[in-house]
Amino acid sequence: MTAGWVAAATRARALERRLMGPDGARAMAESSWVDARTAVQTSFYGADLPTDASRQATGRSAVEATTWQLRVLAGWLPPGQSVLARLFAAPMEIANIEGHLARLGGADEDPPFRLGSLDVAWPRVATAGSPEQVRGALATSVWGDPGATDRASIALGLRAAWARRLAHRVPETEPWAKGAVAVLVARERFGFDRSISDPTGRIVDSLLGRHWRQASSLTSFLDRLAKPASWPLSDVEEPSDLWRAEIAIATRVANDARRQVHSGRYDKAAVTGGMSLLLVDLWRVHAAIELAGRAPIPEEFFHAVA
Repeated sequence: MTAGWVAAATRARALERRLMGPDGARAMAESSWVDARTAVQTSFYGADLPTDASRQATGRSAVEATTWQLRVLAGWLPPGQSVLARLFAAPMEIANIEGHLARLGGADEDPPFRLGSLDVAWPRVATAGSPEQVRGALATSVWGDPGATDRASIALGLRAAWARRLAHRVPETEPWAKGAVAVLVARERFGFDRSISDPTGRIVDSLLGRHWRQASSLTSFLDRLAKPASWPLSDVEEPSDLWRAEIAIATRVANDARRQVHSGRYDKAAVTGGMSLLLVDLWRVHAAIELAGRAPIPEEFFHAVA
């Protein structure tokens, strides 16, 4: 235990008390849109949010606030440990990269999120003038070569690479990473009927083994998965059921991370738990923003924010 870990763990525990949490998110989802937006505005997710903000602007404000909290936590980490905060800011960098690809395709996208010291390859990607240059910038970074230049392949490659980085750097996250990659592959192969590029396939191999490559259906894919990766898919029978697996992942991450934060220890695991809870809470808040005021809402949607 060092002073840096004590400070960071203390900050993570204090931050948890400011999260929306499952009860707050469900209350938002069940309320009117105006009341849901007010709930965001009165939390750290929307302190500067205009009173007439759209759903899109409200969701963006939540991401910006989460990014800022990760940047603050990074400042409390021991020297040389800022890579931990970069790992948990990866979803924001992925969003920036995907937004840049969309702009290259002619779409009108919001400005990129400001990552500060948490960026990895974004400064190089931001100057890329074509999808080919985006791929090249990624290939020379820790993200690695996504194997193609289409947006779907790059999106999958980034998420698989993030899972591998998490599993290698933070052993506590390995079950989450393997389960998440299993869901990604299931959706890509059997939901969208798309092939997986060789570089990304090798990342998947490192987390799931190679037997998944022989699967010709979702059922055979599930039969070929080892238990450390198959756990989110226990209630999935068809590709249309994969949303259940996403909820299973969020639920497990929240439960595991909460135990880490409340372990009574002041170490890397406690800080990792705090950063994980930040991302899960952001996921809940986004779901609540989309659901608020859109009645009737099927009961199963509430499980996404519970």
